[in-house]
Amino acid sequence: MGDRSLRFIGSFNHSLDTKGRLVIPQNFREKLGEKFCVAPSYDFQSIAVYPTEKWEERNEAYEQLGKLNPAVNRYLEQFYALSYDEQTCDAQGRVLLPANIRQKILGEERDVEITGANDHIRVVAETVSRNSWAQFGDELPALLEMIAGLERKETPGT
Repeated sequence: MGDRSLRFIGSFNHSLDTKGRLVIPQNFREKLGEKFCVAPSYDFQSIAVYPTEKWEERNEAYEQLGKLNPAVNRYLEQFYALSYDEQTCDAQGRVLLPANIRQKILGEERDVEITGANDHIRVVAETVSRNSWAQFGDELPALLEMIAGLERKETPGT
């Protein structure tokens, strides 16, 4: 298990300024370090902000998928086209989200939710976040039942 003090947890609502800068909450900035990477989430539904070390681990995992697989290559072409390393916060704790990823993932949305996602930060349009929360509420009973089933399988003697 990784260092729990480096996990990103919690959520915050913020707005992008007119230049596309986003304030990264202080406790997240400390865990990100001086330089970090901005990239699409694995499903391209949000923007992910990774500490450099976690970004490198993600890249290594993708490299294991196989460079000769056309589907993997197509995915990675788009993933890397929207990835930006060596990003930093300014003196006010803001990061400029590059226009290309901002437009493709967030569209015209300025209001966002910044959420801890264990090893990275997730930035999602507030409207998407609200819809996701409503969907989660609808799926919760089935999710709880599935989790209970997994717990029963892990308990010896059952």
